Amino acid sequence: MTKVQKLSPFGALAIMFLAVAWSFLPFDFAEGVRCGPPLLGGKPESEQPVGLILPEQDCLAKAKSRLLVSSMISLAAIGTATAVVALKPITGQCSRGDHEDCPAWWANLLSENDSGFGCQCECHSN
Repeated sequence: MTKVQKLSPFGALAIMFLAVAWSFLPFDFAEGVRCGPPLLGGKPESEQPVGLILPEQDCLAKAKSRLLVSSMISLAAIGTATAVVALKPITGQCSRGDHEDCPAWWANLLSENDSGFGCQCECHSN
């Protein structure tokens, strides 16, 4: 595994931690209504309507939106870290241009054009 592959789960955990912390922060709705943390229900500090804003309904809707955003950010971080760990790195031989010294070969079962074996390196065509 490369260094990036080893560190990507920790990066995903850090992003998830920030997303959860963001959902614990209280927020203002339309600069007129103070709402509680989204993860705790987004309860408004005051039930008094401000203009067309109904604090009980609007704080709840905005809290749900903030929770959805933080969950999608967490999901994207997990997916990215999983892809980084799952993808095979380009070998040193491939990046140096030593295409004949490819250390790992596999059967070309997915293509009818090539028979025999193909190199795992992404820079090889067969």
